[in-house]
Amino acid sequence: MSEAENIPRGPVLRPKVSAGMLQAVREQYGIAGNVVRDLGGSSNLNLLIEEGGHRYVARVHRPWVTPSRLADVQAVRGELARGGVPCAQPLETRAGDTWIVVEDRLVEVEPYVEHDANMDSWQRLAVALPLLGRTHELMRPLEVSEEGRHPPAANHVEPSETLVWTSRGTSRIRTWHPSPSEQRLADASEELARLLAHSERESVQLSRQLVHGDFWDNNVLFHKDRVVLVAHLDFMGERLRIDDVPLVLYYTNSTFWDDPLSDDRMRKLGHLVDAYDSGLTDHLTSAERAALPLALARTPLCFVGMVASVDTEVGAKRLAAEICWDVAWALALVRDLNRWQAAFLKSRK
Repeated sequence: MSEAENIPRGPVLRPKVSAGMLQAVREQYGIAGNVVRDLGGSSNLNLLIEEGGHRYVARVHRPWVTPSRLADVQAVRGELARGGVPCAQPLETRAGDTWIVVEDRLVEVEPYVEHDANMDSWQRLAVALPLLGRTHELMRPLEVSEEGRHPPAANHVEPSETLVWTSRGTSRIRTWHPSPSEQRLADASEELARLLAHSERESVQLSRQLVHGDFWDNNVLFHKDRVVLVAHLDFMGERLRIDDVPLVLYYTNSTFWDDPLSDDRMRKLGHLVDAYDSGLTDHLTSAERAALPLALARTPLCFVGMVASVDTEVGAKRLAAEICWDVAWALALVRDLNRWQAAFLKSRK
């Protein structure tokens, strides 16, 4: 089953704290502490629990996370930790299990990792990107189950599914009598998807492997300028290995929106590609570097397709408004593809 087909439809609310959930953690893990706060997170409920001088995170997964997938995620986290990538390991229950089931949700507990910053600056990106390369090196030989290879939800769309996935979102936009800006978004998205479908035909020949899936911001934590935790493998899946890098570049570009199409911006993003490549032993090929700008332009179309799954029209319109500028930027990138490809190829040392 493809990722596009497998993304959950309709509203699935983030879990909420319940007395039964906390009691189960206390009984089965022997942790009698109290919840300090909700640490946030779009996919899971992450609760900070404090007992004496110890702090823990209780993670309550969405209902679509199966025991098979969670077992794969935990196994991968173990391999990454053994390979030098800082990943928190699950604590065992009194019975020796690494998760429990509460109210039809899988719950795991791990030590809380102290940190003072997220990966949210150019400097910290340059420090962390080699670690993404190291992560890919360690994940490349790993074999996981079908559920481990195909996340039920992800911020990713396959090149071969771009047209169909994008049309889901644009069709939804057109059902609500869109404003001129929303109509422009739908038109630009469809044009971008058509251009990418033509230009990415050769991408099927590029290297595929298991990848992290969401290497960004509060999923990469720092303490005193050093990465202390790589978290959130909820979107882990098998795909083009280069598709993990454009997600970082896309979020970076969207966050630092001062000069997104300038030569200086291309140079800065190219340096981040180099930083990632420095963590690889099997370095990026010229074909992969040439494909990176296309994969970067494809990234916002993932969110266009998600418009179709938002449960309310108000929410769907809010998402559409958030991605208008990103889609326009991605379309401008593809129309100037040669310059972007030259910049990413030139950035090699």
